[in-house]
Amino acid sequence: MPAGRPSKAKPAITDEICRRVSEGEPIRSICADKHMPAMSTVMLWAVDGSQPEFAERYREARVAAGHAHAEKINEITRKVEAGLLKPDQARVMMDGLKWAAERMAANAYSPRHIHDHQSSDGSMSPQSKLSDEELDERIKRLAGK
Repeated sequence: MPAGRPSKAKPAITDEICRRVSEGEPIRSICADKHMPAMSTVMLWAVDGSQPEFAERYREARVAAGHAHAEKINEITRKVEAGLLKPDQARVMMDGLKWAAERMAANAYSPRHIHDHQSSDGSMSPQSKLSDEELDERIKRLAGK
């Protein structure tokens, strides 16, 4: 399959894409606009290394989108309280937004957190890895064999 001509990301377009993504708009919706590049092009810009500045800004916009989704959950809650939305409808909406927020801004919203167990003085830091032979010998010694 012949490779297509490399596309150049225009700053005005990439700025708009990142702004809209950061506001929580889906990339599929953004790329449906006539003046926008195809979704496949934008996804390649984000991952193939050809547009590193855009890729970094896009990652940051996705994190911002996670925060925007979390804010939308608060809006939906207020609408339920005001009687403007049925709780079952709100639950479905909030589940989707929560899922997106957890993945886009994992450091803020993921129920799972990564813990760094290394100490600043190195006393709790992992020791160098043992070879299989060294590990076998240590196990034998600890087992009293």
